[in-house]
Order: sequence, then structure tokens, then C-alpha cells
Amino acid sequence: MHATRRTFLTGALATTAAAGAPRGTLAQGAEELKLATFVPPTHIIMARVLTPWAQELAAKSNNRLTVRFFPSMQLGGKPPELYRQTLQGISDICFTLPGYTSGDFPMMALTELPGMASNAEDGTKKLWTHFDRFLAREYQGAKVLMLWNSDTASIMSKTKPVRTLEDMKGMKIRTPSAAQSAQLEALGAIPIDMPAGQIYNALDRGVVDASMIPMSAAIDFKLIEVARYFTINAPLGRSPFLVAMNRARYDKLAPDLRKLIDDSTGLSLSLKGADTYDTQNRAALDAAKKDRELIALSPEENRRWLQAFRPLINSKAEEGDKAGLPARGLLGSYGVLS
Repeated sequence: MHATRRTFLTGALATTAAAGAPRGTLAQGAEELKLATFVPPTHIIMARVLTPWAQELAAKSNNRLTVRFFPSMQLGGKPPELYRQTLQGISDICFTLPGYTSGDFPMMALTELPGMASNAEDGTKKLWTHFDRFLAREYQGAKVLMLWNSDTASIMSKTKPVRTLEDMKGMKIRTPSAAQSAQLEALGAIPIDMPAGQIYNALDRGVVDASMIPMSAAIDFKLIEVARYFTINAPLGRSPFLVAMNRARYDKLAPDLRKLIDDSTGLSLSLKGADTYDTQNRAALDAAKKDRELIALSPEENRRWLQAFRPLINSKAEEGDKAGLPARGLLGSYGVLS
């Protein structure tokens, strides 16, 4: 491979991607950033958001700033360790879910409660509107590059369709976080914490009865192959997704390289992530309806679920306030407190 050839992650063609010169031949003064994540290289955010972003950094820096991707936990460890690995300097950047370690992000966990957003774009704008006042305190040691909401969560099941609140009783349902586990418990279900990559086998083998996950993930993790019923409009909370950089690593970059990162991230790149998920959501619905059953709750059933969530929202506000957190302030700003 020639030193002038640019290589990027595109689909499954590469598991290492940097924008710019190959590893080991970086120009003097060039910086390579290691980005670690749990998703495969074909994941929609990798292909449509992070790879173009890496290409932009390389082009605008004349290859002085490149990003090398380590998908599918190639740097070792487990998905819940990704954020801490970045703080420790094992990676420079991570793409993960704060919900995988909800205890580290108690204020962020509140944004996962039901009724906080109408779609991914709406939720993403709210995250950034309230970031400095309520959320930034949880990211000491990191620079947040992207923070965005998922598309609408669905209940995906293999054998039992979910049409009413009563159908949820006693079902073992996969959940990505403690915050969303509490939602399932409020509905009478049994939450099972598990990373997204394990859902397919868990559903197939009956380890769980269903999964609570955004519809967009049905394509990325091939869940349409194993799930038969998709309840698509339940008033469930949304997972926040995160791309964060080690603050010390960022601070050591040359000022012009830091400016390139600043100018290309934040709300604008986060909204691209949100739009990507909303678009993937529509594609997943189109794919699933070909030979799977899509179930929409009636307006009355939707209200019943929201009413079932009301005690949970109030209790989370009270718990947060007792812990010295501005929980009621955040939830009040979102307009979900009764």
C-alpha cells in the first residue's frame, strides 16, 4: 500500500479505518485517534456518520488528523467498559450508550424516561438544550462529540405478540439500561439487561421473550430474521447514544486540529445521527411488514401505558432530588412531571 493512498472504513471492507496515511507512516506532527465501539463496521452510524466525519477531518487537516476505528470491541473488554476505557486512555474516542453504565450517568438516565421526546430529532435537540445546565457534570474527563437520541423503541417478540398492557405481564424482555429496566417493571415485565449484539441468539433460544430496542436496530442486528411481532408505537423511553473523546487527549492536540473537531461535532453531527436512526427506522418498518406483523397500540391503550408510567416518573424525580441531583429541574424542563 502506498503512503499516499487513503483508506477508510466502508461497509465491511475494513475493520481499521483511518482517514489518511496508513498506520506507521504518519507524517511528522500527524495525530491518529483510536475510536472504539461495540458495533460492527457495517453499523449504520459507522457507515453513514462516523466514517464521513473521519474523512472530513483527514481532508481538512491534510492528513494531519486521522481516525482509526476499532469496531466489535477489538481493543478488548466488554461494551459497558467502553466509556471508562476512553477515560483511561485505552482508546481516544468511544461510541457507546451511557445506559450501559447507568450508575455513572444518573441525570442522563432520566432522559430515558417515557414521554421525553416525540422522535430522535426532538430528543437530540433537547439533550443539547439541557446539556450545560443538567448533563455536563457527568462527563468530567471527556469531551462530548456527539449525543443523540434513538428512534422510537419497539417491543420485538418471537412467539407472543404485545397488543395490550396485560400482554406485558411476566414477559422476560431484554433492556439496554437500568432506566429502561424500570420502565419494563412498571409495565409488569421482567427486564433482562443485555448488549444489543446478544439479542438475536437470546430471542432465538428463548432466553428472553422479547426485546425492547429501537426499530432501526432490527436491520443492524438482523432481528427481523428472529422476531415475528413488532409493537411499534408504545410510549417507551429513548436511549441516548454517545461519542466521547478523552479530554486530555483532545487538549494535547494542536489548536487548529481542536478547532476542526469543534467545528465538525456537537449538535450538527448529533442531528445527523438522529436523522440516520429515524431514516433507518422507516426502512426497518418497510422490511418487517413484508412477512412480519406490525402492531400499533390504540390511542386508548397508549394512554393506559402512559398512566402506568406516571408513578415511575414521579419516583425518579424524588430519588434524584434526595441524591442531591437537579432531577426535578430536568424533568420539569422536559414537561413530564405531573
